Amino acid sequence: MEAAAKRRYRSLPLVANPFKHGGQEQKREHKDQTSGRCSSAEKSELIHGPDTDSPVFCEREEARSIELFYDLFFVANLTSFTTVHPIDDKQTFSSYIGFFAILWFTWLQVVLFDVRFGTDSLFERTAKLIHFGVMTTFAIVGTKFDPTKRGGMHVTIKQMSLILVISRVVLICQYASVMLWAKGQKKITTPLGIHLAAFATGAILCLGFFFTFAPKSTGLGYIVWYVIIVVEALTVLLVSSRWPSISFQHTNLSERCGLLTLIILGEGIIVLTKSMNYIVQGENFSKGIIAQIISAVLIIYFVYMLYFDQASRVAPSATFHHLWALAHFPFHIALVLLMEGTSRFITWRNALEIVNHILNHYSNIWDQNTTSTTVLARQLGNFSNDILQQVDADPVKYNVTGYLTELRYAGDINGDEAYNAILKVVLVLVNATLKFFKIEAAPNSMGPQSHARASTLSGPPSAGEDPYEDLWAALQVYDLVFVYFFVAAGLTLVLMAVLMALNKEGSKYCKGDWAAMGVRGVVGSGIALVAVVKQNYTSEERFMYSPWMLPTVMLGIGLVVLLDGILRWIMPAAAETREEKGQV
Repeated sequence: MEAAAKRRYRSLPLVANPFKHGGQEQKREHKDQTSGRCSSAEKSELIHGPDTDSPVFCEREEARSIELFYDLFFVANLTSFTTVHPIDDKQTFSSYIGFFAILWFTWLQVVLFDVRFGTDSLFERTAKLIHFGVMTTFAIVGTKFDPTKRGGMHVTIKQMSLILVISRVVLICQYASVMLWAKGQKKITTPLGIHLAAFATGAILCLGFFFTFAPKSTGLGYIVWYVIIVVEALTVLLVSSRWPSISFQHTNLSERCGLLTLIILGEGIIVLTKSMNYIVQGENFSKGIIAQIISAVLIIYFVYMLYFDQASRVAPSATFHHLWALAHFPFHIALVLLMEGTSRFITWRNALEIVNHILNHYSNIWDQNTTSTTVLARQLGNFSNDILQQVDADPVKYNVTGYLTELRYAGDINGDEAYNAILKVVLVLVNATLKFFKIEAAPNSMGPQSHARASTLSGPPSAGEDPYEDLWAALQVYDLVFVYFFVAAGLTLVLMAVLMALNKEGSKYCKGDWAAMGVRGVVGSGIALVAVVKQNYTSEERFMYSPWMLPTVMLGIGLVVLLDGILRWIMPAAAETREEKGQV
């Protein structure tokens, strides 16, 4: 027991050797849940070629706790940015994708190092601490991140460039330390030297952009970030394919990609529960809302089932494995947008039910008071006060007193003056309700199509009225949400088919695999094509104001799950068949 305690509290080395030489034990080798060093019992399968003295890195099947901790920084960043930057128009959509790309590729480069050369030493812990700091500063800069915005963004752009420089410098130091341990082994040092050259070039370009970007620059210079991160990733993956001694084929890269997928699904659950908080505040747990919540939970669960059930137990070739890892970038983008859209449509449905309640109550008041504008104004005022209190509206911005006064002195209850006053009151209540559910408009997002959309909700619009402006712009936001939600849902399934194809080599496909990929592709394409409904405004209005948006996606993904189960039963996968016959 005393010996075990000494092993547990052994001091960390300054720098640890990530390699294992010719099967011989390294000094101080041990492995536990928090260590990346090998134990003497582990046998590496990474010896390539006849030279058994060549250093090989230690094979680890599970991620270390510090690596999982780093993944949490990623999802915390994503959650923070989603909260601060809701997708309201094309500009915010592009900035969201841009930030996610920088975040994801930065995460990828850290993972590509950890799964091969990660150790537990003071040096590596210090490097990881700096990577944590990089992710933290991403969150800080992300509050104002919008490189497509003209003017006023030069400080944020320069800060982002400097953060990328720091991240690359840390990676250079980490790979350089590995090269020192592999000194004299060209099979290791040559590809790692190319890694270093790629990161050094990226750091120099980002640093140059930091010093040369001017406050009045209006060009697309920030595109250099995306060129750098993509070229770096391709360099590392292609070089690792060319030199098997540093490939990812026997690493836990698949597990890390799967864990990030699981964390993104968890982030979707967090966003979902936040939208449910608004339902509780609005006291509106109707049958329709319950159906939306059930559909949202099933969407997340079905995606989880499809992704992890299709994981292959047989490692693909190095090239296929690298492409599989890189394909997670568009897959994770689609998954994040699917989770975000799911949450927003739950909120949208809840807001619509309150709006319908407002319109129905207004109709009842109108039917009961067809002669007196004074009585109508009093009853409408009492109802307005109840709604505004329920949605905790700003009493200054959402003030209906002036409109009620116009109604009271309108004279003819059937005249245009009375009608316009009543319509303004209703619009104020609708806008206050949308504001309560965080359904807010992007600036200058109003257009003639939004006018046509709003007319179906509240009557014919009158140009120049503020209540109209707020409502038209808010409705236009959900035009965009409608499109990206269905496209993202469809792409999630299509990209699952791509991941399934890359997760196996072509010779290992069986009829069941081809059928499963075909089902994902066909159903995913069909769901994505639902977004085309936007081209017909009447059809889109009917669909958007119906409770069938989330159930439509849920039923589509559920169909894939059902067919997947049937296909497994009648056409088992090739690997499973061989396993049953004792061939694996």
